[in-house]
Amino acid sequence: MNRYLLIVLLLCSTVCADEPAALYIFPAGGQRGQTVDVRVGGMALHERCAWSMVGPGVTASPEVTLTEKIWFEGPVIPLPDSQRQENYPRDYAAQVQIAADAPLGTRWWRVANSQGVSPALRFVVGDLPEIVEHEIDGEAIPVDVTLPLTINGRMFPREDIDLWVFEAKRGETIRCEVTAARLGSLLDSQLEILDASGRRLASNGDHYGVDSLIVFTAPADGRYTVRIHDAAFGGLQTYVYRLTLSALPHVTNIYPLGGKRGATTAFELGGVNLPKEAVSVAIPASATGDYLHTFAIAGKNTNAVALETSDVDELLEREPNTIAAQALKLAAACVANGRIDEPGDVDSWTLEAKKGETFTLDMRAGKLGSPLDSVLIVEDATGKEVARSDDISGTDSDSQLRFAPSADGTYTVKVSERYASRGGREFAYRLHVAAAGEPDFRLTMAIDAVTLYRDGQAKLRVQAQRLNGFNEQIAIVIDNLPPGVTVGNDKINKNAPQTDLTFKAPADAKIELRQCVVRGVAKVGDQEISRRAVVPVERGELPLDTLQLAMSLPTPFKIVAEFQLPYAPRGTVYLRPYNLERNGFDGPLEIMLADKQGRHLQGVTGPTMQVPASATSFVYPLTLPPWLELGRTSRTLVTAIGWVDDGSGRKHQVSFTSTHQNEQVSLIASPCPLGIELPEPTVVPRADQPVELPVVLDRDAGAAGPVRVELVLPRHIRGVAAEPIVISAGANEGRLTLRFAADAGPFNMPLTVRGTLGEGNARMVNEAKLEVVK
Repeated sequence: MNRYLLIVLLLCSTVCADEPAALYIFPAGGQRGQTVDVRVGGMALHERCAWSMVGPGVTASPEVTLTEKIWFEGPVIPLPDSQRQENYPRDYAAQVQIAADAPLGTRWWRVANSQGVSPALRFVVGDLPEIVEHEIDGEAIPVDVTLPLTINGRMFPREDIDLWVFEAKRGETIRCEVTAARLGSLLDSQLEILDASGRRLASNGDHYGVDSLIVFTAPADGRYTVRIHDAAFGGLQTYVYRLTLSALPHVTNIYPLGGKRGATTAFELGGVNLPKEAVSVAIPASATGDYLHTFAIAGKNTNAVALETSDVDELLEREPNTIAAQALKLAAACVANGRIDEPGDVDSWTLEAKKGETFTLDMRAGKLGSPLDSVLIVEDATGKEVARSDDISGTDSDSQLRFAPSADGTYTVKVSERYASRGGREFAYRLHVAAAGEPDFRLTMAIDAVTLYRDGQAKLRVQAQRLNGFNEQIAIVIDNLPPGVTVGNDKINKNAPQTDLTFKAPADAKIELRQCVVRGVAKVGDQEISRRAVVPVERGELPLDTLQLAMSLPTPFKIVAEFQLPYAPRGTVYLRPYNLERNGFDGPLEIMLADKQGRHLQGVTGPTMQVPASATSFVYPLTLPPWLELGRTSRTLVTAIGWVDDGSGRKHQVSFTSTHQNEQVSLIASPCPLGIELPEPTVVPRADQPVELPVVLDRDAGAAGPVRVELVLPRHIRGVAAEPIVISAGANEGRLTLRFAADAGPFNMPLTVRGTLGEGNARMVNEAKLEVVK
């Protein structure tokens, strides 16, 4: 078929496509100076996919390639949880080289292919030795580690628990920090410290959001265990974590929160294994924004700490300063450093101001890592409140005022905590005082990646933060747009907070990934100003100020079928007939289980099969596990993948997933006609003689024929062997001979005895569990 005709047919039909998705990277970081082999969990990435990581000091593979998937089935998920949507990302291999002098902190990575681009995710560069969990199935087996280090692990499968054991000396203070949710992981960690007898010494659920932190002092020399699991005992491939265990000095809070460039400032340090006396830091005159500093304590370096810098005079509060008579005087341009030392504390500062002047009072606390939820109040000389600010926005707990006094006089600026029960030495702030600047604005994007299909539309929300009384219209400009792409709703109207940009692509758009800059342009007086839109990130992270715009190819073909809901015996193969709507595409297709499922699979599996060119139908064999929940409606999605010409001679791999109810493999699980039982379900291994294991079959109608019985071992269990046996069609009993090596194990989970009747798509399987007790 002519490729130009194909593209017309493709665009004239109703099509769907599977956008690429990245769900995790494991490990989620590495030590500088090392090369890290990683697994990227992705959906709709096919055999390989473009991959990029940005930031100084890291070099990443240009693509990820499909590799063997690490998978543990875990416990059966009962109703109603088994009816929930579930992702089954495949594993892709890649590598990250980290330079020895790479700056510590976050790098951003993403995947992209002909059907889209994923938003950026985090990878962390650290400075401690790192290990990666050797994942095995079954109950947790303690693993010895040496401090200090960062452990990269996963809660996988559901109900997984990890145990990490280390030596500590009496009086030694150990800091145990989980980084998971802050990486985008689904893990809601629960952390515990156990002594050598198993007694719990400390526990923590939420500290940094839902990430856990424990700081404990060892009561005696000995071995201690860190126990980590999900708070709800969930777990999947995506439940990645980094657990840092260290007795090194660690700074969690400082006072003041910053200092003047070109000056020396004394900082009080709060955290673990730190001196009580202040430590002086000379902030370079060349520093810009946040200055990252590592404190040297007794010959050991702390973590890097961000110090906010300024070019104006810096003031330190003097207690008591609750009332105006005790307050220090603010200059017209300065930074006032203070803290709400205890619940109920109020800090007062005075400001000489004249009618006609306008000041900006900009409180910075939460932005700088302080727990303070500030309230900022201005009172006149009589004590009357003339201005107040609480939260800048629903997501910003800092305060900000544009203050224009109505008369000359001395005004009192009061700083307090919003909640009277909160306060402490870590509740620090920096109050920036300045003559009000020109009206201005800032722009933020909701996301840094947009997928736009040929002849399609996509939206991107852009929000404006209006500063210093700015209320004018903002025109949105997109630099480096692909040819033919137009943008609607490209203005934020006067006083409006946002707009939803609407991108439209032409039918013949080139399939490519573009790096675009989103800018806002507006008039301030006679001057035109331009501001670049960014995605909000955490303090100290590299900016996300470029929009990844993927010009993408829709999928022409579709899987179609009539709705069916039969009963199907578990342990058997169910055959689902399908038809194909090719819409001009006549090439071969690959069919497999979808990466994104509408419901938990509960162990349902299916092959990757080929459909020949021009074929318009196929039958997909779905294997139902013997443990599938009886009476449950199983709904399984399948994906079709093919190579499509974009009209220029370039071919692209595209896919379609059967999300519509009619296109799913829907069935109700019924009992398997073949049963298998172990009259002696527990054995004690002996290296000096084999163990005879009786096996009994329970056959219903349709289960006639010889049954092969075999022992199935988890990958990590060694030193066990058993020759398969066949129980003839006229018999229901047999004996399986087990042989154990002297070092057999570890037996942290049951072994499986499997019976199979028949072959291919006519096979029937059931299983029984065998406990091995040493």
